[in-house]
Amino acid sequence: MSISQYAYQMLYSYGYYGLFIILLLEGLGLPLPIQLAFMATAYFIHINTMDVLTVIVAATAGNLSGNVIAYYLGHYGGKPVFQKINRFLGIKNEDINRIKGWFDKYGSITNMISRWIGITRTPAIWAAGLFKIDFFSYALFSFIGDLLWTVFWVELFTRAHSYVNSFLYLPFEYKVFGLIFIFFLVYISWRCFFKVFRNKGI
Repeated sequence: MSISQYAYQMLYSYGYYGLFIILLLEGLGLPLPIQLAFMATAYFIHINTMDVLTVIVAATAGNLSGNVIAYYLGHYGGKPVFQKINRFLGIKNEDINRIKGWFDKYGSITNMISRWIGITRTPAIWAAGLFKIDFFSYALFSFIGDLLWTVFWVELFTRAHSYVNSFLYLPFEYKVFGLIFIFFLVYISWRCFFKVFRNKGI
């Protein structure tokens, strides 16, 4: 069973509880393709098996719960516990040290910012506990970041599902024109992106 099928099965079998568990594991920093879970959730919202508000609450609560567990494991378990768990996380020491500098400079808001930067997300979760960052500020900014991040993905995939569903019912010639137009936009965007980086010598 693929990861996408597993995520679908979890949501199909356990509903909001399944979503909570998936997001809790992601909140611990485990490398999960969480977008697949949100994609499946958008489908269940579309067929009225789930509703948007409860999805946001369950996902945010799950993610925050994972963040809190990771914090306490790092805070009380220290490096010995972290090193054992890090076999599944793959965090580099230099990433932890870099995040330490961010905490020194920006405080607990680092967790909210890191929620949107994939490569620093997991190190920030564990570094907060390892370096004993104030728990209440950590939890507050983690909650804000998790909530905004969840709302973003739920909104994105529910809208995308609606647009794709509408697209499938268009006449054939409209579909062809739409695909050509999308290909053209992607091509132009890629050319512009490549040109900018080439001019900068990157």
